[in-house]
Parts: sequence; structure tokens; C-alpha cells
Amino acid sequence: MIEIEINRDAYLDCYHHLLEDNDIDVEILWGGRDSGKSKFVAQKLTDECLDAEYFRCLLIKETHESIKDAQWQMIKDNAEQWGIDSLFKFRTSPLGIECQSGATFHTRGMDNPGKIRSFTNPSRVWIEEANQISETGFITIITGMRSDYGKIKVYMSLNPESTDPDYEEFWLYKMFFKPNEGQLNFTGVLAVTDPDSGRPMLDEHGNPIQIKYRATHVTYRDNPYVSPQRKAFHETLKNSNYYWYQVYTLGLWGNQANDSPWAFAFDRKKHVGRCQYNPNYPLYLSFDFNRNPMCCSVIQHIDGHIYVLHVFKIKKAGVDTVCAHILVYYPGALYIVTGDYSGNNESSLYGEQVTHYKLIKLYLKLAPGQLKVKTNPRLQKNQTHVNGILAFYKVTIDEENAKPLIFDMENVKKRADGTIVKEDRNDPAQQSDALDTFRYFCNTFVSDFNPLAKK
Repeated sequence: MIEIEINRDAYLDCYHHLLEDNDIDVEILWGGRDSGKSKFVAQKLTDECLDAEYFRCLLIKETHESIKDAQWQMIKDNAEQWGIDSLFKFRTSPLGIECQSGATFHTRGMDNPGKIRSFTNPSRVWIEEANQISETGFITIITGMRSDYGKIKVYMSLNPESTDPDYEEFWLYKMFFKPNEGQLNFTGVLAVTDPDSGRPMLDEHGNPIQIKYRATHVTYRDNPYVSPQRKAFHETLKNSNYYWYQVYTLGLWGNQANDSPWAFAFDRKKHVGRCQYNPNYPLYLSFDFNRNPMCCSVIQHIDGHIYVLHVFKIKKAGVDTVCAHILVYYPGALYIVTGDYSGNNESSLYGEQVTHYKLIKLYLKLAPGQLKVKTNPRLQKNQTHVNGILAFYKVTIDEENAKPLIFDMENVKKRADGTIVKEDRNDPAQQSDALDTFRYFCNTFVSDFNPLAKK
């Protein structure tokens, strides 16, 4: 132990509440850039390692090679700024830090999670750019953090940038921020679940793992040392790139704007709401047959108003699974089926030469008149038609049960010729499955709508 007192004035005022001892397991420092989040964690860990009876810290980032220019360098810079760098050895091979107090810092990247699982007895963990790691990676870190020397504290520093095109579907947002929606600073308790099975994770004693967490939100406005030039840059983003302004300046979650939307007439305020199923009217089912995922939109068309009640978008599923969902959620309805014309092609997926529509007819017990399938429209012409419906027809998409369609409306891009950008099936914004089901419905059941007549 080395007795050196670090004055509280060395820390920005916005972080003073984090200097007190507490029972928090995970400290989440989030917000905009130039707010000093990472610097604070470097300062706090440098301070703690001097006089702690036991200190063994794990520095984690998405890739191991990036740690040297991030956490390792920040701790080194801070020790030099405080004039105590002579008390440390900053090693580059292997990458780590040793203090004369006996404290040590070790580095691990999520590109080699096995080394994280094998790391024993940490007292502190710092995950830099925590929004860049996966849910499975986070679970690996949390469930692997066991120590014989008391409580482990984890620091997570991040900007609210999602690796998922829709931040509301991003694991980090759903895990910590969704339960506290509308709050910038909050505390909570997390029951850790296995991302694959969805079951609670248990500790070595068979008890559910529960984590107390606290989130602290900061922006450049909390840092009095930000230069006038940087302040001006942050504020000019409001006019040059509002997404960057929202994420980097205001430090808030947001989705990057689509600069070339296929559904350019879609307006979340106009088209998103709550839909109520009316069993007195037919239920239109519009299918898209990509197997991973397979998609079906459930729609009602009542008195000149289109209601998109539900969108089933199910990974690694066939029509049997989709139809099973429909029968559970909408039993006994009068089903009218449409969708991708390719569903009429014979397939051997089920052990015999059948079509998707023959299977749907079988599973849902349809009469021949309940199948209404047209050839797929040309995308260029169909774009004009669908956007005309969005602009001049009454359309409501359920905000909770039809999220895949809302996502597609906002994120699917078009080329100059009106076709859809969909080369990469791994990119959700290029799948367009839900949008395709809506297009097929419009082509089949609202084909005679003339937007010009509404002007």
C-alpha cells in the first residue's frame, strides 16, 4: 500500500458521487464525447490501486490490440499528470501495468474470450466502449468474474452508439436502458439470463446472479476544460448531422438517418399507433418466404383503413412455425392469404415436392378462394404505389407487435432506379422482409387505389 491522497478537485464535479464507497456492482458511464468518462475511470483506478489491500484489475475492450492506445495509455498519462508515474511499470509485452503497491492491471480482448474466462480473482474490471461488445461477450465477462478477495466492481464506459440498426433492439439498451426509459441517471438490479436459453444464470452456489447497477449520464457540457473550438464543433453538428448531434453531443440513443429511404412517405407520427383486432372482419396474411427469417404480416382492411396488427419475423423457421403462431394469436379468423409469388414454386424442404402455399392451405385449413396471390410487381412501379398509399391512405402500424415493419419503413434503402438495396442478408436493413409483405398486400388488395384521385 502507498499512502498518497488524491484531492477530490482532481476529478470533474459530475463524477464526485462515484468516489464514495457503495454496493454497486456495475457503474455505467455513458453520454456524449469530450465528457471525460474514460479519463475519470482511469483516474479512479489509479487512485484505488495505490492504497487498496488487494487490487487486480482487468482492462477489456473489443480487440486486445486496441487496449494499448485506450485504457493502458490513459492510465499512463494520468500517472504522469499526477507526478506518480515512477511508482508504476508500464509493460508492453505482455501488455499490463504494475504498481509498487502490489496492484496489477491485466489486459484482455473480446477477440479471445477464453482468456477472460480463465482470469481469476479480479477486484476491478473496466470495459471501454462497452457498446462494441456482444451480449454473449458481456455475459462471459460478468459470469466469469469470481474472486476470493471480496467484491468485484465493473466500470462500463460508452457512447450510446448501437451496433444494431435499431437501438431499441440492441442488447445493451434492452438490458439496462429500456427498463429505465426516459431517465438519464438511474439505478437498478439486473437478473442475468443466458442469451441463448433465456434462463437465469446461477452462481457457484446455485443462486440467481443479480447485479446492482448505476448509470451516470454526462456530456461535454459537464467538462469545463473542453476548448471553445470543440464546443463549437459539437453545436454545429445540430445542423450538419443530427444523428451525430444526438449521439455525440447530447449523448442520447438514436438511429442513424436513412439518406435514401424506399418508403419515403412513411411518417412515424402519422403511421404508428395501436391496432385492435376485430374478429368480425377478415384477417389478411401476407407472406415472405426467406427461411431465415421467414416473415408474415397480419393485416386488417376496414372501411378504407389498413391496420397492420402483427408482424411475425421468425429465424430459422418454415411456414409450419409461422402458421402455428398465427393459430395461437388469431384462432378462428377468416384468413385471406397473399404474399411472394415465389411461394408457388415447388420445394423439397419438407421431403416432398410441395409449394409454400399448399402447406399454408393445409396448416390453416383454407378453401381455394382464400388464397389470393399475384405476380410480384416491378419495384419501380410498386414504390410509387406503396408510397402513394402511405401518403394518402389511412394506414396504422401497431407500435408494439409490428416493429419489424416500422424498422423496414425507416431503414430499407433504395437505389436510384427505385429497387431495394438487399445484397447482405446479415444486415437487417437489407433484408426488407416485412416491407416486402406490406408491398405484396398493397399489390393484391389495394391495387386500384389512385393517389392522384386524392389530390
